[in-house]
Amino acid sequence: MHSKFSGLTMRKTAWRHGLRLALTVVAVSARLGGQPSPRVPLGDPTYEALDVIVGSGLVRTIVYGQRPFTQREVARIIAEANVQAARRPVSVTTQRVLAKLTARFPTDSANVTPPRTTAAQFASIELLALDSPSRDIPPAPVGSVAADINPLLNNRGGRRYGAGPTLAVDAGGAWTLGDHVLLALQPRLAAGGNASARFADATVQGASVAVSARNLVFELGRQPIVWGQAMDGGLLFSSSGRPLDMIRIATARPWRAPWLFGWLGLLRGTALLADLGPNQNFPHAKIAAYKLSGQITSYFEFSAGVLVHEGGRGAPPASLVDRFVDLVPALKYTLPDHTTQFSNKLAGFDSRVRIPQLHGLQLYSEHVFDDMDPRRWRSTLWEDGGHIVGASLAQLGANGAVSVTTEFHHTGLRYYQHTPFTSGVTFNRTLLGDPLGPQGDGGYLRLAHDAGRKQRWRIDGAIERRGGDIWATASTGAREDFFHFVLVKQQPAEWRRRLTARWELSPNRWQRLTVEGGIERVRDAAFVGGAQRTNALAGVQWAWFVP
Repeated sequence: MHSKFSGLTMRKTAWRHGLRLALTVVAVSARLGGQPSPRVPLGDPTYEALDVIVGSGLVRTIVYGQRPFTQREVARIIAEANVQAARRPVSVTTQRVLAKLTARFPTDSANVTPPRTTAAQFASIELLALDSPSRDIPPAPVGSVAADINPLLNNRGGRRYGAGPTLAVDAGGAWTLGDHVLLALQPRLAAGGNASARFADATVQGASVAVSARNLVFELGRQPIVWGQAMDGGLLFSSSGRPLDMIRIATARPWRAPWLFGWLGLLRGTALLADLGPNQNFPHAKIAAYKLSGQITSYFEFSAGVLVHEGGRGAPPASLVDRFVDLVPALKYTLPDHTTQFSNKLAGFDSRVRIPQLHGLQLYSEHVFDDMDPRRWRSTLWEDGGHIVGASLAQLGANGAVSVTTEFHHTGLRYYQHTPFTSGVTFNRTLLGDPLGPQGDGGYLRLAHDAGRKQRWRIDGAIERRGGDIWATASTGAREDFFHFVLVKQQPAEWRRRLTARWELSPNRWQRLTVEGGIERVRDAAFVGGAQRTNALAGVQWAWFVP
């Protein structure tokens, strides 16, 4: 039986329950242990430094699949690395990187040192010049995605940049209230554009309250989230997506599974409910998602996650029982299903294998399926599937100063889109997952060089193919028996070849100057045969980071 509540009522009810839960957690947390810790901002050089440390084999307890990390978690990782470094030789580069991380995140803060009452996390000023028009994703009978494609702006948290020059100032801070409450705020001011389109706006990249209770942290507000093993996030949530307005419950640190589940090793879990705002085709549609990651051995990590896009004003109704079953694939595909289509679901897994003895080799993959159907495995695995496979070497060259990473990405014909949710898995015209979008294939290569105590180079290359064919689906009966894809219209594929480079100068552990540039050649742009274009980007940023 379906619920009689409208999408608006569901939205108000969900957020009212979330507020009640927040107040309950605040009330009981005074009697419980644990203290929330600020998250290290995405884009912080700490993450690339951790790649070097992990690749050296100094860290055996780390869960890559859920980021950003908290300062306390980074400090714990560094403390473990220092213990291991005292027992065996490591490269000169690893020693230098570890020393810089230790100075910035004192290892005693992993357990006993509380964060300060008031703490600025970072501030930056950026000037970026862009000559790269964005394009939308064409609608098709299988659905649509209300998002902009502009790959030169990938991995920037959905920040807005205009055509021509943009000047932007970002800042972030965290404040503790007592022993169990943490407030975080990250505002952004930006202005720019050219003579035909100028803009100036003030946005909030993050604003949240976190409450701790033992090993659980409850967060309410706008927060960044990245899931997956790839360089810049995965298929469900990537560093290209905007921070989401959400209720999130997560473990503060890895914990060991008890009793018969001990073979799962160290675990980390997250569950969230996010509101996608008024710009969806069903205003205030929701994202419900959860992920459980386990470090089964010292060098093997495995994770499984589910993301459901549902609800909103005017969306197809469903009972609470139906919604719960929809969140659990094992139940969804074993119990009798008499419901109409009321959601779009992505579910899958990712894994990472570390072999530090082979120059810090790490092998990883992620496989997520959009509307998995056991009756049609072939089309589920490829036409409705998304895949990322990658490998990295972190200890190459003299003194282990060179690292290289390569990845292949594939997304299916109707990835991130499904009727009747025609806005797709997006937030304010930004894909939450892989910025490749639907019907794409991409190859990526990253080369990085630690040039000494203060300098670092990074070069990224990409070749991407986005299919332009228009597809529809056909099936028989209400349960979509004999489901298959039908080609409606054939169009040229869009090819993009891209090269970007950045140089970083860190005069001390608190400051960083970044100079970057990029060029992209587009063939058959926007799926128009013969349309050619060259896009470019150049920018400079001064950033200041503190623990």
